[in-house]
Amino acid sequence: MMLRLLTICLVGLCLLYAVKVGLVFVSAPPGSEPDVGDDGVANSAGAAAKLGLLGTGYTAWRNGEDAKAVELFKQCMAEAADASQLAACRTALGEMSLTGSGVPANLSEATALFEQSAEVGDPDAQFNLGIMYAATHVPGDDLQHREALAVLHLYAASTAGHPGALMAMGYRHLHGYGVPQACATAALNYIDVAKRIASVYSEGMPQAVELIRLNLNQKDRKTISSSEMNLFVQIATSGDTTVAAAIGKRYLLGIEGFKQDYGKAKHYLRLAASRNHAGALALLGYMHCLGLGMAQNLDTAYSYFVSAATQNDPLGHNGLGFIYFTGTSAQARNLRLAFRHFNESAFGGSSDGMFNLASMYLTGTGIEQSFNKAVLFYTQALDRGHTPAAYALAVMHLNGIGTIRDCDIAVNLLKKVCERGEWVSSKLVDAYDYGERQPDKAALLFLKLAEAGHEVAQMNAAHIFDAGQSSLLFPGGGESALDQAPSDDVRHHSRTLAQRYYELSAEQGSASSELRLGDYAYNGWGVSAAFKDDGTVSEAVLDELTTTEDGLTLPTLYTSSEVELKAQPVDYEAAIARYRKTADMTVTGEWMQGFVARGSFNLGFMYQFGLGVAQDLQTAKQHYQRCREVDPSGLQVPVTLVLLALGAHMTFLRLPPWPVLLERIFSDVRAHILVLHLAAIAALLLLGRRFVRERQSRARRSTSEGASAGGEGRDR
Repeated sequence: MMLRLLTICLVGLCLLYAVKVGLVFVSAPPGSEPDVGDDGVANSAGAAAKLGLLGTGYTAWRNGEDAKAVELFKQCMAEAADASQLAACRTALGEMSLTGSGVPANLSEATALFEQSAEVGDPDAQFNLGIMYAATHVPGDDLQHREALAVLHLYAASTAGHPGALMAMGYRHLHGYGVPQACATAALNYIDVAKRIASVYSEGMPQAVELIRLNLNQKDRKTISSSEMNLFVQIATSGDTTVAAAIGKRYLLGIEGFKQDYGKAKHYLRLAASRNHAGALALLGYMHCLGLGMAQNLDTAYSYFVSAATQNDPLGHNGLGFIYFTGTSAQARNLRLAFRHFNESAFGGSSDGMFNLASMYLTGTGIEQSFNKAVLFYTQALDRGHTPAAYALAVMHLNGIGTIRDCDIAVNLLKKVCERGEWVSSKLVDAYDYGERQPDKAALLFLKLAEAGHEVAQMNAAHIFDAGQSSLLFPGGGESALDQAPSDDVRHHSRTLAQRYYELSAEQGSASSELRLGDYAYNGWGVSAAFKDDGTVSEAVLDELTTTEDGLTLPTLYTSSEVELKAQPVDYEAAIARYRKTADMTVTGEWMQGFVARGSFNLGFMYQFGLGVAQDLQTAKQHYQRCREVDPSGLQVPVTLVLLALGAHMTFLRLPPWPVLLERIFSDVRAHILVLHLAAIAALLLLGRRFVRERQSRARRSTSEGASAGGEGRDR
C-alpha cells in the first residue's frame, strides 16, 4: 500500500514539474494567433516563399489572381519532386475547381482530385472530402454510408495531425455526431492542438481576430471605419498620449480594424512613452522582452517595466515579475520579487499577472503550493479571456488537480483554446476579406471551420447559403447568385446546406440560428429526416416485417433502419418550439437582443392567431411586451401597433353574437338618442354645405356682374 502511495506521489511530482516548466512564462494580453495558416489559403507571404510554386499559387489566389494561381498549381503538379508534393498541388487545384476560381466550378472534378490526393495520404484532401461527404447528400445514396465516409476521411486526416480534422473529431466525439459520444476521446483530439497553441503565447503577441456575424446589420457590427481610424491617428500625432497608446496597442495586437504592424505599434507607443505614459512603457517593455519588431533585449525591457511599475501599472508589474523569475545578465533571479510583482499585477486586474501568479501557486515556486489558489487565479484570468489560463484549467480538470475531475468542462475549455489558434484565425481573416466579393471562397473557409465546431463559422456558412450568395457544392455547377437569380434546385440545395449548419450552430446556443430554424419550419423550407418507407410490400419485404405479440404486422416505416431526407413540410409546432427556445434564452451579448426579441414577437404572433398552439391572446400580449423589454433600443413602433391591434382583437372577441348584440342595441334608449344625434349632425352638415355653396354661387355672380359693368364703362 505504501509503495503504491509513493509511486502515485512520484508521478504527481513529475506532473507538477512538467506543468511548472510549461506554464510559467510571460504571456501576452488576451488575443488570438498570428495570421499564419497550416494549409493553402491560410498561409502568409513568408510561408509562401518557402513553399515555392505551391505557396506562390496560394498567395496569388488570396490576392484574387485566380488565373495565375491555376497556372502555378498546374506547374507545381508538373514539377512536383515527390508524391506528397504532387498531392498537395492537386488538392490546391481541387479547391480552385470547387470554388470556381480561375476555372469553371466543377464538383465532380474537384472530388476526383481530392480522392487522388487522399489516396496517397494528403491530409488537406482527406479533410476536404470529409467536409463534402458530411455536408452534401446525393439522392439515392445512403445517408449513413455518406456519414461513415465523412468520419473515415476526417479520422484519416486527424491521424496525420491536421488541426482542423483533430478539432472536427473532437467536436464529433463531444456531441456524438456520427461517432460514439466519448468525452475522453474528444479530449485526446483537442489537447494536441491546444498544447501547440498555448505554447505560441510564450513566444510573442499573436494577432487578435474579431468574430463577425454576417447576419447582423452593418450598423450593429462593432467595427471601426477608416475615417474614424484616420481621425484617431491625427489626434495621436497631435500629442494626445492616451490615444497614441491606444493606437499603439491596437497595432501591436491587430484588433479593431488595425492590422498587426509592429513598426507602427512601436512608433505610437514611443510617442506616448516619451510623455511617461505607463501603459505605453509597459507595452514597449513587452516588445523588447519578446523581440517583437526589434531585437530581444531583456535589460532594455527591464528599464521600461521599472518605469511602468513605478506608476503602479499592472502590465509593468507583470513584466518585472517575469524578469525576476527568469533572471538576466543584469538582474539575478529572485522568486520572492517575482511573486510580489505577479501579485501586484494580478490585483491590478492584469490577466497575465493572474496567470503567472496561479502558475507559481500551482508549482509551489517561491511560495507555498496551493492548488485552490491556482484554480482561483486561473479562473479569474479565464474570465478576462486569457487563452493559456483556459488550457491550464483544462489540464487541471482533466486530472482532478485542485478541482473536481470534470471531462466536459475540460473539453469545452480545450475547444475554446483551439478556436483561438492560428489555423482558425487565419481562415477567419481570409474569409472576412473575401466577404461578398468572393462568396464561394468565403463559404469554403467557413465550411472548414464549421466542420471543426466553430459556432460563428457555422452560423456564417449557413447565412451565406441561406442568402443565396454561394452555390458551393451544388452538383450542377457554379451558378452564382451574383451573376443571375438562382434556380429552385440551387435554392433548395443552398437551404439544405444552410439548415445543417444552422442546426449545428443552434446546438451550441446561437439565438440567431435557433430563430432561423423556426422560420424554416414555419415556411416549410429545408429537409426533414425520416426512416425510409416506400409504401410497397413485396414478398422479400414481408419476410423482414416485424410481427407484434398481438399478431399485427408493422409497416416498413417502423422496422426500416434506412434514413432518407424529404422536403420539410410546414410545421407550426416545430416552429413554435424553436421560437420558444429562442425567446427563453438569456441575453449574454448585445448582438443577441434583436434575435431574442424577434423570437418573443414570433411566439406572440403564433399565440395570437392559434398557429401550432391553442389561441391565447393574453399569452400573446405577454410575449409582445417581452419583445419590447428585451430590445428597448430596437424598433418599437411595429410592436406598439401590434399591441394596439391585439387590444382591438381582444375587444372584438369579447363581443356577444351579432343577433344578441343588435337586440341589445335596439332595446337601449341611449342607442336611439345617439342615432338621433348622429342624424341631426348629418342634417346640419348637409345644410351647412348647402349654405356654403349658395354663398359661393352669389359671390361668383356678383363678381361676374361687376366685371361686365366695368367693360361697358370702357366702351363708352
